Amino acid sequence: MESQRIGPADVSFRPAVERESDLLADIVLGVPEQEITRVAMRLYGITRFEDARALFRIAWRAGDNWRQSTLAEIAGEPVGLLQTRQSEMRISPRVALAAVRTLPPGVLLRLPNRLRVHRRVRVHMPHGAFVISELHVAPAWRSRGLGEVLLRHAEREARAGGFATMGLTTLTTNPARRLYERFGFRVVSTHTHPEFARLTGADGNLLMVKPLS
Repeated sequence: MESQRIGPADVSFRPAVERESDLLADIVLGVPEQEITRVAMRLYGITRFEDARALFRIAWRAGDNWRQSTLAEIAGEPVGLLQTRQSEMRISPRVALAAVRTLPPGVLLRLPNRLRVHRRVRVHMPHGAFVISELHVAPAWRSRGLGEVLLRHAEREARAGGFATMGLTTLTTNPARRLYERFGFRVVSTHTHPEFARLTGADGNLLMVKPLS
């Protein structure tokens, strides 16, 4: 049963609510082996996954990211999320205090430069595109077709809103790129930096766009 593929009829979607912020953050962060998690931890010099999770929960909550998030469920169990519009990760006093309490002093001293390195591979979306800022499947439900179900839901939302294009960003090393390409997304620009590559092992980010003709 666990290996069965999941189809659109198996999944329901609903807007997330504020009390689910930590749950959403945990789905996005995933597991240490996940490529975006591995890259983020290396970029900011965080060695303990527990520290990364604590900080990410606080940053996710500070940005009110639940407001742009749609939760995917199967029989009432959260299995994935879709976030449209640009996500917010505000460096609020609470986030800064959590970083001071959690991160070693050496990591804190390097943090301003690491933030600058991150900005050097930032991708800007085309004007007027339907933005997929986060698309994640809960670790226990991966490799069963849920990523495609989430993408199809996003496309329905985009078409219903009258958008002409969809856009997303992904790491150059993210295996999910193959899923996006199968779904019709194409790389239109690549944003790399040698220092980002040195720190993380990933060259940078890709901007991928799908026309909705």
